[in-house]
Amino acid sequence: MSELIDIINEKDEVIGKSNINEVHEKGLLHRAIHIFIIDSQGRLFCRQRSLKKERYSGYWSTSVGAHVFSSQTYDQVAQDALKNTLGIKCDLEMIGKARVHDEFENEISATYIGYSDKSMNFNPEQIKGGKFFTVSEIKELTKQKNVTPHLAHSLEIYLNHCKPLK
Repeated sequence: MSELIDIINEKDEVIGKSNINEVHEKGLLHRAIHIFIIDSQGRLFCRQRSLKKERYSGYWSTSVGAHVFSSQTYDQVAQDALKNTLGIKCDLEMIGKARVHDEFENEISATYIGYSDKSMNFNPEQIKGGKFFTVSEIKELTKQKNVTPHLAHSLEIYLNHCKPLK
């Protein structure tokens, strides 16, 4: 049996538990995290999801994304997922949360930022590839069809929080 995920309400309060398959099949609201890694030039790293992924296979997304399991906090998942996905560690700051709801997901996603120029060691189960983009380049990327909704939501949170240069 897979690990349990908290089912939550719109206030991010736990109202139950279920496995990931049931959560997705029934469209139940749950928790997730997304991270942008920013390099010393102010560019944001975006990953292309592995072709092995069931949802959004090959799509562009944030640097890291993960579900929050029942025994974990947003912060714990963010650090674990960063290490597991990109093979790096750095300080992370939660900059906001947003509701992501489409035909595949129904989640409250916490967006984090971290700064690093470290060499990354991609997990091939998670990532096909990736690169650093300027904010303008990501805005253009989000107009395409092969991007996850998480990328647009997290970018909006980033722009509202950081007020970066173009």
